[in-house]
Amino acid sequence: MTGKPRLAVSTWHEAPGREVFLCAVGARTPVGLHRASSSAAVRAGISALTLHPVFVDKSGSSMQLANDPLLASHVSLAERMGQLLAAALAELTRQLEWSGRTPRLPCWVGMPEPRPGMTGDVVQACAHAATEALGITKESVRCVQHGHASGLMAMQMLAQQIAGGQVDLGVVVGVDSYHDADTLEWLDQGGQLMSSSNRNGFPPGEAAGACLLASGEAARRHRLPVLARVAAACTAVEPNPRCSLRLCVGEGLSAAVAGATGKQRLPHDAISTTYCDLNGERYRSEELVYTLLRTQGAFVDAHDYLCPASCWGDVGAASGPLFATLAVESRLRGYARGAWPLLWAGGEGGYRSAVVLALDVD
Repeated sequence: MTGKPRLAVSTWHEAPGREVFLCAVGARTPVGLHRASSSAAVRAGISALTLHPVFVDKSGSSMQLANDPLLASHVSLAERMGQLLAAALAELTRQLEWSGRTPRLPCWVGMPEPRPGMTGDVVQACAHAATEALGITKESVRCVQHGHASGLMAMQMLAQQIAGGQVDLGVVVGVDSYHDADTLEWLDQGGQLMSSSNRNGFPPGEAAGACLLASGEAARRHRLPVLARVAAACTAVEPNPRCSLRLCVGEGLSAAVAGATGKQRLPHDAISTTYCDLNGERYRSEELVYTLLRTQGAFVDAHDYLCPASCWGDVGAASGPLFATLAVESRLRGYARGAWPLLWAGGEGGYRSAVVLALDVD
């Protein structure tokens, strides 16, 4: 039996008295070792894309990648991702001065989908790095393996738990790296690697981004800084992802964006800026075109979007938390174009996730 796949959607919106606040962020990217330097480099359009000293593509040319500046090319994928995650969490925790005993911090780790090179030891290394960095037990770590959408999906999961009273604060960290021979060969053979012979691919990167979310009561009790408010989130499943034989017309991304922006008071609270994971692949750009045709009424300018993959490469599961970092830095540095940034990303398997932040928290 054949038919149109069902579109699954999960939406969350803030409610009075149950607000969820973004209180700290951390980053480690190819263009900066911290959140401030990474954001400044992206704002300036600085690119870290370079020719790799070892990896070559199927045409014999050196692969163009965005490398972490401190990790040597021979470092294993498990160690790379563990160190990237630990660095982002270290920056996040340095910003916190707990009043009294350090609270338990449950952690959601956004990770790549299963793929060549992404073995069980990589997942375990990242989970272990999170426990070490936060001083928590392995039972307090939950891994979300849905690729690009993972970080934003984890933010939605944590926000729902905070708003529902299950926890009062927690950490989301997204981490990814394509710097593995099996992974890069798979991308190359599948036509996803950007090269001189393939302009429909993307430049692989590696990075990690971290966010601390808290309820209003927890933020006051622990005297946490308030950088933004998580206003809404939505996750949908695209019925026709890239690997599908059917044509993708952006149904999943449209549902995620529409769900996240559905309660904005227009035109006063229209989306002012968009941070997204466009990376040079044509199918992603075409998906966005269909989405904007359906949802453009929610934006001040639907075509005002920032896609930092041209600077730090495609950073996969780290995308969402890093987008939150860019939005927060734009507010702190005074160059935000408005109070309502939208963050969205989509995984290979079909998950599409979107989060609306509110920057007017002073």
